[in-house]
Amino acid sequence: MDQGTVLRIEKISPNDGSGLRTVVFLKGCPLHCQWCSTPESQSAKPELYYKQPKCVHCGRCITNCPQHALSVSRDRRAVVRDKNRCIQCFRCAGVCLTEAVGVYGKSMTVQEVMQEIRKESLFYFFSGGGVTLSGGDVLLQAEFAAEILRNCREECIDTTAELDMFGPYDNVRIVLEHLDSVYVDVKVMDSLTHKKWTGVGNETILDNIRRASEEFPDKPLCVRVPLIPGVSDTEENIQSTVEFCRKLPSCRELEFLPYHRLGSSTYEYLDRPYGLQELEPMSVEAAEEKIRMIDRTSLPFAVKI
Repeated sequence: MDQGTVLRIEKISPNDGSGLRTVVFLKGCPLHCQWCSTPESQSAKPELYYKQPKCVHCGRCITNCPQHALSVSRDRRAVVRDKNRCIQCFRCAGVCLTEAVGVYGKSMTVQEVMQEIRKESLFYFFSGGGVTLSGGDVLLQAEFAAEILRNCREECIDTTAELDMFGPYDNVRIVLEHLDSVYVDVKVMDSLTHKKWTGVGNETILDNIRRASEEFPDKPLCVRVPLIPGVSDTEENIQSTVEFCRKLPSCRELEFLPYHRLGSSTYEYLDRPYGLQELEPMSVEAAEEKIRMIDRTSLPFAVKI
């Protein structure tokens, strides 16, 4: 597939792989994790946002809306959108002078993405970096993702991806064939708990991880686990995750990610509630204490926060 929906492209990122990287975020995800820090990646389609602090109340968006879906709030401090009238034509975003109204995501071709990637090639060369695909869910656009990765490898650019491993294994395979390494997310080991907090069970996810590790044992695998208080930070879940990783031939690292609220403001921009507003972020020290019981000396992979 030559065209897909890209959320954004971040340049010179020191995360999600070795060296300095270009991270291509794809749009759309079948999971709806209640702690998701990128809610703008969940919908597969481009969608409007409204950042009230940037709004100068010029009224251009209101007067240019063909559906008359926009109006001034009662306190006259914001623009209100009637979702029943709005047809997502994005005309309001096109006339906004301050980017208070904008669009998350856009359609791009493989070559358009590659043009952005090539701009940073010097950084990849000197830092040992490369390209990382993330999401959303990369596997929802597996053919598009695979074509980007194939082009990168033809140009000797290191490739990795962060995958949630949900969906048909054929989609996993066509992406992994073009990766030098891979990150996978394991939200929580118990399937019922997983479904409660993400909307889907985890049987397919865990099975796909096992199959991928066995089929591609030479592709270094990093398993990432978000430590969500009261959900995945229990001793039982942590130990179960360790034992799961112990059986994966390609697992090189198990990384625990302390819960944070860095993306909570985006819910406001999308006019959605953030369900974990009362949950306090977890410090690195608290996360270290949570995994203290792991006997790292007996493991064939590294463990880190």
